[in-house]
Amino acid sequence: MPRLRLERCTFDNGLWHIDAEEAHHLIRVRRCYTGSLVEGLLDGEKIELKLECRGDSVTAREISRVREDIGLPRVELLLGLLKNDQLDDALRFCAETGVCAVHLLICERSVPRYEGTKLADKMTRWRKILDEATKQAGAATPPVLHEPRPFAAMDFETLPDQRLAALLAPDTKRLREIEIAPHLAVAIGPEGDWAPRESETLLAKGFVPVSLGRRIMRASTAVAAACAATAILCRDTK
Repeated sequence: MPRLRLERCTFDNGLWHIDAEEAHHLIRVRRCYTGSLVEGLLDGEKIELKLECRGDSVTAREISRVREDIGLPRVELLLGLLKNDQLDDALRFCAETGVCAVHLLICERSVPRYEGTKLADKMTRWRKILDEATKQAGAATPPVLHEPRPFAAMDFETLPDQRLAALLAPDTKRLREIEIAPHLAVAIGPEGDWAPRESETLLAKGFVPVSLGRRIMRASTAVAAACAATAILCRDTK
């Protein structure tokens, strides 16, 4: 079933007025027409809609709605700021694997630096990537994306008790040896991994060093592997 996000759409007298971008995608890309059934995603709910198309104008009548069962675990990802293509992929993987929040960290080895209007433009682009990925994944709620902050400015006290950090080190644990909690934090470094001081800080803040396998992964691949593995290994996952 085609999906759309409803945040930019308006609801009036039982009828959804679909915004121009979503309408164009439904008609020109998904080849929808009057009578087509689509799924709207909004704030934790999935809404079944029946389309009414008049030229490029699209409205939709609501048929039913249900709350999304988000499942477990709830993963908060600490992610070293990556280059454009790597970060785009990482954000898509976050939405697809059920990450609930993404904390972007400016690390010693992070190459990109954004501020002012450039940062605002990037945040808009990154949130759009998350929205689009939730449509593909059928997820009603995109991950909360926090603006990049220096690693030293991260408030670790706000994180859940269980904390795992992917580290390139000899004394790491395998994920399957760890009992995954329903709510946890996972830390993935930037290209080149965490700097030594950052690794020391993570360990001091209660992060357990974990291995994602014998091979060295790209940062975005590490995000997909770690977040998918925690979802699979969590005993309460449905």
